[in-house]
Amino acid sequence: MSQRDDLMREQMRFLSQDADQLGALRGRELYETLEGLDLTHRQFFRALDTNLEAYCAREFGVDLRRISVERFFHSDPDAKWLFPEVVRDAVITGMHRKPRYPELIVRDERINGSVYDVPHVDEDPDQEELRSVAEGAAIPESVIRYGDRVVRLDKKGRGVIASYEVIRRMSVDMLRVHLQRMGERLGRNLDARLTEVLFAGDASGQTAPDVVNSHSANEWGYEDLLLGHLALSLNNHFTPTHMLTAPHTTGEVLMMNHPPHMPLFDFAKTGAFPSPLGMKMVPMPGQPESKITFLDAGYAAQKLTEQELLLENDKLINQQWDRAYMTIVTDFAIVYEKARIVVSNDW
Repeated sequence: MSQRDDLMREQMRFLSQDADQLGALRGRELYETLEGLDLTHRQFFRALDTNLEAYCAREFGVDLRRISVERFFHSDPDAKWLFPEVVRDAVITGMHRKPRYPELIVRDERINGSVYDVPHVDEDPDQEELRSVAEGAAIPESVIRYGDRVVRLDKKGRGVIASYEVIRRMSVDMLRVHLQRMGERLGRNLDARLTEVLFAGDASGQTAPDVVNSHSANEWGYEDLLLGHLALSLNNHFTPTHMLTAPHTTGEVLMMNHPPHMPLFDFAKTGAFPSPLGMKMVPMPGQPESKITFLDAGYAAQKLTEQELLLENDKLINQQWDRAYMTIVTDFAIVYEKARIVVSNDW
């Protein structure tokens, strides 16, 4: 059995303990136990059927919405060991608040190491179609391959530059507001990276999409939406679920009229982005104005994560905020190359 399997078994054993046994762990003992098992306080709180705010109220007698950072550290000798989780919880909340990538990927897979061989299928229409097979004849085969599509994951991070003197009188709740905003920026960075992978290919360098020209150069029309939809559904045999657009392109799409000159969308009344031809339109950072990406979100891409959000916990525990950094090691990989089509108007 692999080390990862052994670790997962230990994690399950720990989290499945009686609530009284779990709750008996506090402060440094709890912090070091979770670190050793590669668990987060969020997972610990979930096992206790509680959350960060309720736990702090019960164990330390503090209300995170009212207390200052300095008072939090002085509320209980064990409180400082939980402060990294206060920061991490706020950043993760921000990361999950606004990014669009979760709805555009197949899954988020945890991997060991920063280099990953992506299993994939090279679809050949001549070999993939079902055929009548005579007795004893070879049956057409689909081959799942490893080894020639290698993705190297990037480390992405952001620093927080502020002395403890700056934040000590700040309320914990206001600090969390600023940290949530930083988390949102990290989420937007991930959106931009997924956008690039979908219209250009992943880090393996072997997954560029099919590109077709728009009906007219340097402009967008309703016929281009039809073109992308039909190319993905009829030529590549995937279901178009989403289309990714740049800011200016989004405006052009919203202003489109379809034959016979009736408004295609009702954005002006509802403020909701439309679903042209049943596809959800998603404005994305980093999408070129000259391209619209059409994709089947159930097959196009996956997220690979080697390291979840990592904080410099020692600095946070010891109130040394001068330069504290948060990092993640992750990237996106294409699953099926033909599960997206790019329509380009810069020809």
